[in-house]
Amino acid sequence: MPSESLESWTSYIETLNPKEWDLGLERIKPVYSKLINNPLAGKVVVIGGTNGKGSTVEYLSNLLQSQGKKVGTYTSPHLFCFNERIRINGKNCSDQEILNSFVEVEKSRKSIPLTYFEFSTLAALHLFSLSSLDVVILEVGLGGRLDAVNVVDSDISILTNVELDHQDWLGNNKETIGKEKADIFRTGKPAILAHKVFPQTVYKIASNKGAKVYALKNNFNFLIHKNNKWTYSFKSQEGELKINNIKLNNLSIESASAALTAFALLGYNLNKELKEVINKTQLEARCQLLGNRFLIDVSHNPAAALNLKNFITRKFGSTREIIAILGVMSDKDITGMVEPLRNVISQWYITSPNTKRAMRVDAMVSKVKEVITSKIIKTPNVKEAVAQAYQNFSQDSLIVVMGSFYTVSEAVPVIQSILKNK
Repeated sequence: MPSESLESWTSYIETLNPKEWDLGLERIKPVYSKLINNPLAGKVVVIGGTNGKGSTVEYLSNLLQSQGKKVGTYTSPHLFCFNERIRINGKNCSDQEILNSFVEVEKSRKSIPLTYFEFSTLAALHLFSLSSLDVVILEVGLGGRLDAVNVVDSDISILTNVELDHQDWLGNNKETIGKEKADIFRTGKPAILAHKVFPQTVYKIASNKGAKVYALKNNFNFLIHKNNKWTYSFKSQEGELKINNIKLNNLSIESASAALTAFALLGYNLNKELKEVINKTQLEARCQLLGNRFLIDVSHNPAAALNLKNFITRKFGSTREIIAILGVMSDKDITGMVEPLRNVISQWYITSPNTKRAMRVDAMVSKVKEVITSKIIKTPNVKEAVAQAYQNFSQDSLIVVMGSFYTVSEAVPVIQSILKNK
């Protein structure tokens, strides 16, 4: 076994399977059966979809904590440290707690070549099973049907949306991707559909599995008002329940609505006090402003980039010059990501974060040039891109860092240093 440090263990589990993603449940199922001897929690919620999963986890966790419930959350990837993935009541689990579960997973797996994500998932589930939790909320890593999280039988499933992303693993069209993602639904259990339009395969899977569908527009809804407020509504046996005058913030309204719906289906009362919980919910690197000069966002597919564009337009209109720092992974649809922002961004700094998965700068530039005519500056690393953008533009400009968790995680320490020394 590795030495007793979290860093040595995470390096070790990267070596157990040569593939970063090796989808399938045949490896994780026998280890899960041997490892987990206690219920994970009183209730389990699984959240899948292309975008907005992390925001939905955060909203639902905060709502449940407001009722005094003990909540475990598992999300991925992390921005700065592995512990962010495994939290209880909003706090990262300690190195020692995670190490203890790593050791138990290692004992149980024997020679089974678990992937990094499978090993991490099992460690989180083991830790949760020992923590006397009221609710566990699990974010699907990739797809649904063959994702490690799908080894768990949930009480409620949420599908945030189905967009094009990870096509190499999930398929080249939304119907195929939707079929993969909808497999998190369970027979007789609520399946919350948090987007207005889904591929037909999603509804077909829900029907075949006998899931109880709660769909946006049909069973719950939201209405955006002109004063930057919105209203949530839920159709229950007692009639339509509403929460009015919720503030628009930087997170998805669909995510908030899905979380409120899950909260109600878990048996908790919807009331106006929950408005403050929604208002106060934030999540790092989701349309997050740092100081007055920087906006960071982990958007890494076309739909997320469109979301970012809409936020910038709503928040700033045409009052500021917008500069972008972009770094993406090699499997991403970079032209689809740039297209929504081409009339918003005046200049692009194209860079590459420090990971072997990143798309090289020259390859990015050739693709970006297919869809934009704005000025492009090539920078060898994220740190230099942030420094150049800050130095070369006025205090009135806004610098947007986007494209990947890796890009944002490398940019934030540089930004914090700039803001500290300002």
